[in-house]
Amino acid sequence: MNPNSYFILMALLAVAGWAFSFYFLRVLDGKMSPSAWWIPSVFRMSEGGCQTLVETSYGRILGKPNAFWGNLYYPFMLIVIGFSGAELIDRSFLLIPALFAMILSLYLLWGLYRLRTPCPVCFATHTVNLLILILAGRTL
Repeated sequence: MNPNSYFILMALLAVAGWAFSFYFLRVLDGKMSPSAWWIPSVFRMSEGGCQTLVETSYGRILGKPNAFWGNLYYPFMLIVIGFSGAELIDRSFLLIPALFAMILSLYLLWGLYRLRTPCPVCFATHTVNLLILILAGRTL
């Protein structure tokens, strides 16, 4: 596969990750219905289930919901992906935030397991993070 294809796929995944984070945060704030038309039903948050995660030690980082940080991380990744693809920064720089996000995803997946709370949008976001990390490694 052409290295430029990896950058396009990573950018699309970052947009998807941002959409999941945006959706989660808006539902959490009560500004969007969990059954928003643009989120496939397989990824929708359950009433009361996913939202309860935010009140646990696994649901917040530095006092903010994890989705808040996702709303910052994914646009940042779009910028890094664009700069790396245009060769304005070294491609290996992609691995730093992608690896950090994956480590955090593993911690959060452990939290989901311990709390016995399935959260489809969380699983989707962690999958996005894994795929971005894999593709970032393939660009080297």
